[in-house]
Amino acid sequence: MTGDSGDGSDVSAPKKPRTGFEENVGITEYVGTHKGFNGVLKQRYSDFLVNEIDPSGRVVRLETLEPPPEPAPDTSWASETVSAEAKEQLEQLAEGKRTEPVLLPAAGLSKEQRGQLHAWVRAHWPHLESHTGDGTVRVGLSTAQRRRALPWPAGRPSYTTFVLYKENMDTIEAVNRIATMLRMRPSCLGYAGTKDKRGKTCQRLSCHRLPAKRLLELNCRSNLRVGNITFEDAAIKLGDLQGNRFSIVLREVDGTTEDHREAVRSLSENGFLNYYGTQRFGTTSVATHQIGRALLQGRYEEAVDLVLQPRDGGALAACREEWARSKDAGRALSKLPHRGCIEGLLLQALTRGGATNYLGALLALPRNVRLLYLHGYQSYVWNRLVSRRVQRFGLAVLPGDLLLAPVPGGTEEEPRVATAEDVGSASLQQVVLPLPGHSVRYPENEMADWYREILTEDGLSMDAFRSSRMSGCYRHLVAVPREVTWKEVSYTDPQASLLLSDLDRLQGVPEPVSCQGDSDAKRALILEFSLSSCCYATMAIRELMHRDCSSWAPAGASG
Repeated sequence: MTGDSGDGSDVSAPKKPRTGFEENVGITEYVGTHKGFNGVLKQRYSDFLVNEIDPSGRVVRLETLEPPPEPAPDTSWASETVSAEAKEQLEQLAEGKRTEPVLLPAAGLSKEQRGQLHAWVRAHWPHLESHTGDGTVRVGLSTAQRRRALPWPAGRPSYTTFVLYKENMDTIEAVNRIATMLRMRPSCLGYAGTKDKRGKTCQRLSCHRLPAKRLLELNCRSNLRVGNITFEDAAIKLGDLQGNRFSIVLREVDGTTEDHREAVRSLSENGFLNYYGTQRFGTTSVATHQIGRALLQGRYEEAVDLVLQPRDGGALAACREEWARSKDAGRALSKLPHRGCIEGLLLQALTRGGATNYLGALLALPRNVRLLYLHGYQSYVWNRLVSRRVQRFGLAVLPGDLLLAPVPGGTEEEPRVATAEDVGSASLQQVVLPLPGHSVRYPENEMADWYREILTEDGLSMDAFRSSRMSGCYRHLVAVPREVTWKEVSYTDPQASLLLSDLDRLQGVPEPVSCQGDSDAKRALILEFSLSSCCYATMAIRELMHRDCSSWAPAGASG
């Protein structure tokens, strides 16, 4: 797998950019007043690199594909005690020249000494297994089953942690592939968050007592690598990260160097409106917030219809069209190539539970899928409130705002209400707005009424979040990237990689060379920055360029 692997294949499956989609999900305003410029984001998936930042602030990188060094057990006593004849018999057993077990005298040995004897056998002959018997340690050929279940070393922490590097594959797909290859449930693998599909990304994963050798066997597969194996006392859980480090190429940029410099300066100093990016609302013509709104309204038939609504092409087109035509779950199901998808689960539930049992069908979906729809609606409301606030009040701190100091990785603290004195001293970066829910505090100013107004427009009230057990949370109005760097480069080959991934560096791929002075060269901007978790890099790039990101998709790009 090289930096070029598979990039060209994206051209065969074009997706039309959804122009105007940003406005449909409440994304309309900017922080800076700079000129902006045009460019193409994610023309190749190698133009978008993401490295997780762990809770300690360290950028997670794939630096080795080698197993971790094994601590050498103290076996000097055992080596001196076992006779030369017994050692010769063990060699014969390991080489297949002997089938009878070897009996090592163990009468009178302490538990520690017997442990050293077992460790000595494992260290010298890993495919032999030893058992304590009546006054002996019995050494024989190990079975395949026993080899798979080697004892976990005493004193070693119980969780194997490792770096997952993946290309053009989302985290859920990668985790499912790994689980399949290791013959375990996906839930056995812990991770801090999901990473974009269309890019090259690194993040930490964990698994309980997974041998390093077994894990490294995954590296014969394409599109992913595992490495940097360590052992920890605790599993990695959702949210166990400070954020992400991004390295991004914007190709075919226009504007002057001064335009670029001013845009980067504004982004670095003033940040961007911390909108939920368009990815939050799905990649199809039916957005997640539309389904979430129908669920909160109790319009379950509409929610099912939205999930199954016909849309452009794809493997599910025949199934969707059949549902729209006949509303016959069985006939629609028969046109599905595979039934494990969301559409398949809905249709199977309708087939079993009754053609009009729409609520029952929706409850058959995994809880995280239903939450995805509900959170989509919360995010839509939040985006609309941000835009309305900036249109009405600009970028000022208001009395009654909720204030919370920004902390990488988030905080469990509750916000405080801004006083008149805070207006002149507090930073806009301290202002938070709640996602609507039953357990959050709302601003003590005009914005509190705006929440109710938006919900009323959709036929909802705050009670809808209580009945759906959606507690809400706080999100900063503005996010500011950290450690921002940038440079302009020139290139002539549109297929050439302009960034090196972690795997490229491991494989010794040379640094890309800028084609300065070539009259046929195009310009690109390479930008690197860090963001706290839950911030969207696409919204930072939108602020930088002052352009609607739904128009960025290059012809033939996907993901």
